[in-house]
Amino acid sequence: MDSIKFAVFTDLHYDHIHDGYERLENLITDVKNQDIDFVIQLGDFCIPKEENRFLLNILDSIGKPYYHTIGNHDSDSFPREEVMKFLKMDNSYYSFKMDKIKFIVLDTCFIKTDNGYIPYCKRNYDKSRYIYPIIPDYEFNWLEEQFNDDSEYYIIFSHHSFENEFAKRGVYNKGEVRDLINRVNDTGKKVLLCVNGHDHGDSLEKIGQTYYFGLNAMSYIWVGPEYEHFPYSKEIHEDYPFLKDLVLYNEGLYAIVTINKDGGIHIQGINGSYQNVSPKDLGIGDRWNGRSILPKVSSLKDI
Repeated sequence: MDSIKFAVFTDLHYDHIHDGYERLENLITDVKNQDIDFVIQLGDFCIPKEENRFLLNILDSIGKPYYHTIGNHDSDSFPREEVMKFLKMDNSYYSFKMDKIKFIVLDTCFIKTDNGYIPYCKRNYDKSRYIYPIIPDYEFNWLEEQFNDDSEYYIIFSHHSFENEFAKRGVYNKGEVRDLINRVNDTGKKVLLCVNGHDHGDSLEKIGQTYYFGLNAMSYIWVGPEYEHFPYSKEIHEDYPFLKDLVLYNEGLYAIVTINKDGGIHIQGINGSYQNVSPKDLGIGDRWNGRSILPKVSSLKDI
């Protein structure tokens, strides 16, 4: 196999916006015209209720494998078991292999309490007491074991970041994960890329031999009630009450990533636009939550 190509998107938040269907449809139309090997979404996809099952049917229509990552908001209304059942996931963290590349999907949506680790469920985190997001020790041990095979290259997917230091948004034990990645790279194998969602912003940084790619949200920036605004019709705002706290991108943002046989990386990003209101219109700068909130996804050509 000369190369492996995949499409990746994150944070559709289908139930919070009025045009989520169109965003997903546009993605499907585009990736069908490209010779991709699979699609993966990095969490906060939709409320896992029966009325939203048609979204999975849309992904089915690609005719290629697709994979899921659990996000913190996926469990806002349902327990983890129901989320996994809806997404047809046997495990919340797992791996799969294509040619010389192993793809590792992590579950960062855990909370460390006085009694151990518990998964996110119905906003059960206590900011004053608990540690989150965090990878439990048993998942970390599993991750360490994933590198004990004959793969030459690895790519890690997660909802939360392993490099974002802003306001504790990144994974609590991200330093341990980065140390592990560096040890793997020292053996001659290579972790090429770590890709995360969650931050609703764009970031691409190389630390050591590995790129850390904070993928921008497919849909919007959350700015909160402090900046509430009403750019849509009264009917739309009544149906989607969170819209007043959001700045929507005009395009559905995502990336197409190609890995060649020598471990070269090509990321095809998007330079987009805001839908009708920009952060500047609201008196906000170009950065939020430690990320650029320009309506774009970074590109890269490291081959």
